[in-house]
Order: sequence, then structure tokens, then C-alpha cells
Amino acid sequence: MTSTLPDITPSHGAIRAKYAVFLTFFLCGFVFASWAARIPLVMSIFSINSAQMGLFFLCAAAGSLTALIIAGWITSRFSSAFTVMLSALVFSLGMGSVAVSALLPSQWLLGGGLFIFGFGFSLCDVAMNLEGTQVEQRLGYTIMPKLHACFSFGTVTGAACGALLEFLQVGFTLPLLLLVIGAAVLLLWCSSRYLSAGTRYHAVEHTENQPRSNPFAAWLEWRTLAIGFTVLATSLLEGAAFDWLPLGVVTGFTLDGVEPAGWMGSMTLALFVAAMTSMRWFGGLLIDKYGRVVVLRVCTVLSITGLMIFGFSPNLSMALPGILLWGIGCALGFPVGMSAAADEPRHAASRIAVVAAIGYCSLLTGPPLLGFLANAFGVKNALLLLVIPLCISLLLVSKLGVVAPVKEATDEG
Repeated sequence: MTSTLPDITPSHGAIRAKYAVFLTFFLCGFVFASWAARIPLVMSIFSINSAQMGLFFLCAAAGSLTALIIAGWITSRFSSAFTVMLSALVFSLGMGSVAVSALLPSQWLLGGGLFIFGFGFSLCDVAMNLEGTQVEQRLGYTIMPKLHACFSFGTVTGAACGALLEFLQVGFTLPLLLLVIGAAVLLLWCSSRYLSAGTRYHAVEHTENQPRSNPFAAWLEWRTLAIGFTVLATSLLEGAAFDWLPLGVVTGFTLDGVEPAGWMGSMTLALFVAAMTSMRWFGGLLIDKYGRVVVLRVCTVLSITGLMIFGFSPNLSMALPGILLWGIGCALGFPVGMSAAADEPRHAASRIAVVAAIGYCSLLTGPPLLGFLANAFGVKNALLLLVIPLCISLLLVSKLGVVAPVKEATDEG
């Protein structure tokens, strides 16, 4: 006997859930950037250098990767709504510990708090992407790129608020505590509006004849790994831009015969982010009209073209169009990869967790490794090497085509 999600019409429940997921993405971006903007103050409070701060970043990364390993099981066992509620409490505990650590001060509490925060944040990331794909399927049109654009809007807003607090020389602990409490309350409210609120996510209830699927089996599925590699390539491209584009501009180009100023590097990163966010906001219309595969192929070609223009341009003026194409081209890989991983609802949670794990591993570890190549060959030449994974992903894009959910047998009696 089959059991489906509650019959909520798109005009009411799905639209309500859509705006709740939009707010969830925005809040996660806001919280992350608000914390990141205060990192210089944290380093001052604890009297630590950049290398030591990097070790604390590893604590957050370790928590994040740990969560990605088990997130598929949690969301499969319960629901995306429950997982977001759980993650809100977990990352609030983590960020609260970070806030209190500055009062003591305790580096152990700071590291532990960042581990817990990273764990809760990644748990929320998988769950909100899962809910987003479910809402997208219920609505019948593409929203995942817009959801990721909302995350970007949240990071810009959070960074601006953090910069304002720094400018006003506001303390660290109280604002951070107020932030995490407010964010947790809003996330709990958002999760109560989800389609999966109060129900198991599974579109099919498991019986004796159809045992519960192994959430780790997705790591052995060729299509899921192909989607993951496509996401890996675009995530690597995005992470490399954030970490290396400003430096590549300053050290690799001239403007009217003069080395560009540092602020010009920052402005080119802003140009990249604007191009990427704009494509995410409007890209869903293109996907609905032409399909995932066609749009992603074009985007991958644009990324390759943009990198080539950037890498071989003799001056900054000629490189700017390449940076625009770079941002546009890498915008849709991650959100569309999430949609593709969720084509079959019964396996969506575990597959999204796998794709997210691959994508975030690339985002977290790829750019630092690129630094070794940059040291040997120069930043511009190192960035050109990203064309290689893009060319491979171009061969795998066809795997992101829509797959109809497998119909399960039902008891007619």
C-alpha cells in the first residue's frame, strides 16, 4: 500500500512552503556571513594569528563533513522539517558556545563551538535543499537556483550588518547570542511551514516486502556520482573565485601599464558574485524552457570560455568579460545538481547528502590545494587548470536529465 505526502494544493501549502524555504536559505546565508564578518575581532580577542585561526576553521569543516556523512540517514529516517528544527538547535548551541568562549576566553570552547556549528549548519543545508526540491516538484517549476540566490542575498546582508557592527565597535558576545536566538526561532517557524512538517519525507511507506533503502548505497550509484562530479567542478570554480580571483587580478594583470590596486581585485569579485547571483535568480526560467541538460551544457561552455579569456588576457580590461562569463557559467551547477539528485523522492535524501558532501568537499578543500599550484605556476595559470574538471563535467551533464520516479507496487485489496 502506498502512502503519499499530504494532498496540499500548490496554491496554498506549496506556495507557503516555498516562501518558508526561501527564508531558510536567506537566514543560513545571513548567519554564516554575520559570523565571518566578526572573525577579525575574534582573532583580536584570542590574540591568535591567521595560521591559528585556520585551525579553528578546520574544526568547523570537520563538523560540517561529519554532518554530511549522516545527514542523508537523518533526513530519510525523519523528515526535512524535523532535521531543520534539529539543526537550528544544534548550530545555535554551537554559535552560542563561540559567543561565550570570548568572555572566558577559552580556545577549547571556541573550537568545540565551531565544530558543533559546522555540524548543525551542514545538517540544515542538506535538509533545506531536500525540502526545496520537494517544493519544486510540487509547484511544477524550477526554484532551486533562486533558493541559492537567496543564500547569496543573505550573505551580502549578513556581511553588511557585521561590517556595521565592526564600524560601530559593538562587542562580540551579546550581538552573536541575539543573532543565533533570533535565527533559531525563525528557522523553527519556517520548518513548521514545510510540506514535510508533521510527516515522514518518504513518498513510499516501507513494508516487509520493500525494506528501507540503505542511505549509504547512493555512494555506489553511477548517476549520483556523475551529478556529484558536475557539482564538484562548479563548486571548485566558485570557491576558487572567492579565494583567488582578487589576488589573481592584482598579481596577474596591468591596467594602463600599472598593477591594479587591491580594491580593484575586490571589485572584480563583486562583479563575479553579481553575475553568479543574477544567473541563479533568473536561471530557473531558462531551465523550465530549455531543460537542465541544455542549460548546463551552455553554462559549462561559458565557464570554460570565461576562464580562458581571464587566463589569456594581457590586461584587466580584456579580462572583465571573462570574469562575467565565469560567474554566469558556474551559477547553476550546485542548485541544479540538487534537483537532479532528488528526481526519485524515495532516494532523494541520501542522494542529496552525497552530492552535497562532494560539492562541499570541493568547495572547502579545492581552493586551498589550488594555492600550491598557484605558488608554482602563478595564480592565473593555476586557475586555468580548472578547465580540466569542467571539460570532464561537460561529458557528464547528460546524467542530470530528469528521471521519472520509479512507480512502486501497490496493494489493490
